[in-house]
Amino acid sequence: MSKIQNFTYHSHNNFGGVFDGRHSPEDMISRAEEIGFEAIGVSNHLICHPHMPLSHGMFFRDFNKSLDIYKRSLDCLDEIASRHKIKVLKGFEVDFFPSAQWRNAFEKALKELNVDYLIGSTHFIRTADETLMCNIYHLDELPQGTTPEDIDEYVANYWENIIACISSGYFDFIAHLDYCTQFNLGVGPKWDDYKWRIIESLDRHQMPFEVNTKGIDNIGRPFPESWIIKELCRRQVPVLISDDAHYVEHIGRHFAAVEEMLTQFGCQKRFKF
Repeated sequence: MSKIQNFTYHSHNNFGGVFDGRHSPEDMISRAEEIGFEAIGVSNHLICHPHMPLSHGMFFRDFNKSLDIYKRSLDCLDEIASRHKIKVLKGFEVDFFPSAQWRNAFEKALKELNVDYLIGSTHFIRTADETLMCNIYHLDELPQGTTPEDIDEYVANYWENIIACISSGYFDFIAHLDYCTQFNLGVGPKWDDYKWRIIESLDRHQMPFEVNTKGIDNIGRPFPESWIIKELCRRQVPVLISDDAHYVEHIGRHFAAVEEMLTQFGCQKRFKF
């Protein structure tokens, strides 16, 4: 097994009581430094869309209203980083949407955010026109009368969203490719064509992807599933390990196990800033 990756670029904290991390930015950075990591990237969620359900305080419908919290969270990181030796990178895990309306608003907001990197992600199933969307953690909020056929349509758009995210040009790497599977969405052979399209898109763009260790605790395997990781390694698509840490205890979790997997798959191309 090769040397275990000693950095993480996918971590969350509870800045301002807004984001969904369970510990403070100071606590997370201090922990990464304590265990000997050379760098930590802080990537709280950037989730904003005019039709966003407001089921969590970090969900916004207006970029103009969300920019203040984003900017203050970045300023906080600058202040903390000045007191630590570990390299601190500032980023966001961005929920991407393909519509021109969202892209225009996002590009405008991005000009005001001093970030080092961006992670592309998808946490929502949705209609094609983006007028109805539901976070995969809040499936009980789907409208009454939603049919299995409706859900299949929304899940298909989830996969299409990832494909569009890969080709958008906004992101440095893509998060947890098959995250929806932990909620039994997108599971089974009928979704394999979408997964192969994601593989082809990552390969074509040589877009880095993460092996997200959070899935090991949640469903007994990382995201994405092993055959996808193996195929992407075979194609030499750049890969990094992410802990998706929301707690200090999760920083670096299961990195050794994933390193062993990547060695078995003959992984040759790793991503690092």
